Parts: sequence; C-alpha cells; structure tokens
Amino acid sequence: MDRRSRDPAPETFRPRAFLRALVLAADTLWIAVFCLLLLYRGASGSAFLSAAFFILLFTSCAWFYGRLAYTVGAGGLTVRSIGDVRHVEFKDILAVDVLPSLVGTSYAVRTRRGALQFSSLITGHERLCSLIVDAAGLSAD
Repeated sequence: MDRRSRDPAPETFRPRAFLRALVLAADTLWIAVFCLLLLYRGASGSAFLSAAFFILLFTSCAWFYGRLAYTVGAGGLTVRSIGDVRHVEFKDILAVDVLPSLVGTSYAVRTRRGALQFSSLITGHERLCSLIVDAAGLSAD
C-alpha cells in the first residue's frame, strides 16, 4: 500500500456562507444605489463618491472572503488569501492560542515563520483547530 492511500484527504475550511452572502448582498445594494444615482439628476458628486467607496469596500471584502481558505492535509496547513498562498508544515507549528471573546473566538497559530490567525467566522473553526493541534503533536491546555 502506498503512502497516499493511508493519508486522510485534505480538509478545507472557508468563511461561513452567510458572511459571504451578506457581503455580496451589501455589494449588490450599493451597486443599485450607484445606478439610481445615475438616474437622479440632482445627485451630487459626493454622493457618487460615497457609493463608489462602498462598492469598492464590499467588492474587496467579497473577493477576500471568496478567496480565503485553510486547508489541512498530510503535508501541513495551507492558507490561501488574496495575494498569498502560505504553507506551514506541522513540525513548524509551535503553539495554537485560543482567545474567546464576546463576539467570537480567535485562534493564533504560532509557527517558526510567524503567526497565522483565524476566527469563528470560519466554518468548522473548532475542527480546524483540533486538526492543527493533533497533527502538530501539541497538547490541548
């Protein structure tokens, strides 16, 4: 039996679907507002700039949340963001700090090459943390 057949399939964790949908809805709303401003003859330049700002903001957020992914596989943890794909082997993970708060839980993964972070806005964040801790051989404090 070769090694690949023994390794579990990689698991990918992404931002919650409701968050992505909410950001896309806000983007759509501001595009509609911008179009309505085009039809309204008395709209000021600042109204157009404000709508354009929110379109840019929500489009950027939608792009960010659409691209963000954490993949745990046999080779380590891979984090994909807008401008980067970062891979960390489990042997390079030093600790995982869990920071509960009123608005959710934040996780800080300390590695030899710097820190990675994710939060409870990621679907399956508890499982993601558990997989990282187990695969890295860390103790759950």
